[in-house]
Amino acid sequence: MSTEQSVDETAAKGKVEFIQYHQPGLKDGVYRIQVEQSIHSNESGPGARRVPPAAFTESRTFAVRGERFSLPPELVQAVFPADGSLGEHSNVLPHVILTRSTLPWERTPLKEEDAAHEDLPWLALLLFDDAEKPEPSVITLGELRQPSGEAGKFPAVADEPGQTDKDKLTVIDVEKGLLQKLLPSTTGLAFLTHVRAGKDDGGAPDGAETAVVICNRLPKKGALSACHLVSLEGRLVKNPDAAEGRPDEYLFDYQGAGETETVRLVSLKSWSFACADEKQSFVGLIENLNHQFKDPGTLRLPTSTDAEAEAFLASGFVPLPHLLRQSGKTVSWYHGPLIPGENDATVGLPARAADELVRYDPARGMFDVSYAAAWELGRLLALQSKQLSVGLYNWKRANAQQLKQAEQQLLHPHLPPLGQEAVPPAPPADIAAWFADLALLRGVPFNYLVPDERMLPAESGRFFRLDGMWVDCLLDGAFSIGRVTQTDYAQTQSQKESLTAGGGEDAGVTGLLLRSALVAGWPGLVVDAYDAAGNKLDAARTERLSDSVLLCLFYGEVSRAEIHQRPEMTHFGLDTSDDPANTVYSKKLRDAQGVEVGPTISSGAWLNAETRVVDVDALASVIKQETGIEKFTSAQFALQMIEGVKRVTLYAKAAATT
Repeated sequence: MSTEQSVDETAAKGKVEFIQYHQPGLKDGVYRIQVEQSIHSNESGPGARRVPPAAFTESRTFAVRGERFSLPPELVQAVFPADGSLGEHSNVLPHVILTRSTLPWERTPLKEEDAAHEDLPWLALLLFDDAEKPEPSVITLGELRQPSGEAGKFPAVADEPGQTDKDKLTVIDVEKGLLQKLLPSTTGLAFLTHVRAGKDDGGAPDGAETAVVICNRLPKKGALSACHLVSLEGRLVKNPDAAEGRPDEYLFDYQGAGETETVRLVSLKSWSFACADEKQSFVGLIENLNHQFKDPGTLRLPTSTDAEAEAFLASGFVPLPHLLRQSGKTVSWYHGPLIPGENDATVGLPARAADELVRYDPARGMFDVSYAAAWELGRLLALQSKQLSVGLYNWKRANAQQLKQAEQQLLHPHLPPLGQEAVPPAPPADIAAWFADLALLRGVPFNYLVPDERMLPAESGRFFRLDGMWVDCLLDGAFSIGRVTQTDYAQTQSQKESLTAGGGEDAGVTGLLLRSALVAGWPGLVVDAYDAAGNKLDAARTERLSDSVLLCLFYGEVSRAEIHQRPEMTHFGLDTSDDPANTVYSKKLRDAQGVEVGPTISSGAWLNAETRVVDVDALASVIKQETGIEKFTSAQFALQMIEGVKRVTLYAKAAATT
């Protein structure tokens, strides 16, 4: 179930709905269900029998098991900043997104249950500077229950069904003095966790709901930072000196640890990142992208002063060394499947060998090996998988046998049929899927796509058109397995078309290659493409080829591409001042629709400049006072703290930031 309160923020695509919390139907634990049935006689009259009432009772015990000491990788949708990223994150509050929206509330941080605090999560996200980060240790549950003398303070662990002393878990030992500075208060803990749900433009759900846990500390500028998602299950105890509802109503139980003694925490997820200068922020990288490449251009080498060479370079060709069969050496032209413009080249398919597709330019004395390389690559990729090559050969043989049966039936209709209809068998699903992926260049090595690094320099975007003839040669090479006799060649075209739907020749696919730190630092990056009429194009493939390279293929003619973050990947942070030391922060407040219209609040009262820890209670109090929101929850807090979605628009012939 969820609370009634939720808020929306208009994002780059659709909306994001923030919900205070989601309680599971049943929390983790052992339950007993009992069923009682009573039977009474309704007979009456002189001859009625007197039957005493009877009662029957049956009970069953069951356990609800959930995550406690570890999290499966599939439960973590994303972290921000991304693991291993290098960017300007000094004004960002890190967060982790969990795929199960009830997970933070499936257990309780309180030592004793308290229905008044059902919004309290048992998870907290802590950030450590490089000099103070603890060293994670992998231990067993048995070692956690019976620690060594040097281990940090940890309370007794209650047994739960399904757990054994051999279970592995990760722990960190943190000095009490440091942990006291980092841990949020009880109310602050509730503000730092919420549920996020994507909505489309019509308000319908767009994707599954997720839970978000936010950190209360800013990363240190110019340094490494480490984040740990830790368990606080049963670690908060009642403060007898505090009134109900106060931030210090519950306190973390340090179990009598001294200032320099360590306290043990179970770490469920950890990652690290680094903060660089402002040029590595999302906006900085976008501006740098546009600054260096006012025209994002096409996928080609830099302009040449030689007119004949420029004619080839403008078409996407690259000169590459070519070793001839008789040990000679020369230089030949090659272009990949991603070309700058339309291509009217034709070759004869099916081919018996790659050499049939080598083209020669007598005027310049150079070979063009583009289509020969594509054909040979397709053949090698198919032979790489024994299961695929054998399955393809068997299907082709069965297909040929059925076609031969049909031919014999037409030539000799007076003969009885052979017992089955001569219907060509359908292509196996796994083989058809493999060819469909190959038509979208899945599995094609990157140096075939971009043969020269200068075609795609760092921090650049390059538009291209998919060369259908190159793709058709690639598919024909893959389909050539088992093609030996003249009859095999005669049947090839119809068989291949049934498998590849005609290949890539008329696919009409264009796209964008992006090489930027944006791809690595913001893994939720989205690219939307539009044609000249403003119609949105369907994506054929959007995939990260490496940490910094994103490939986008679209059906249709791309006129412009808009790059932005997914609504559910937007992050939380503060606004920085012009102060070079970045010690003064502020936050401009939003209205109920998520638009920044409210007053700007300074960080003086709610941010410790030395530790960079946000006093969440004080910040929430200021926001509540300024906005006049009577019931201020984690949903409202998330709306105020979220950063707006930034987007860049690249045009096929120019670039601009919007």
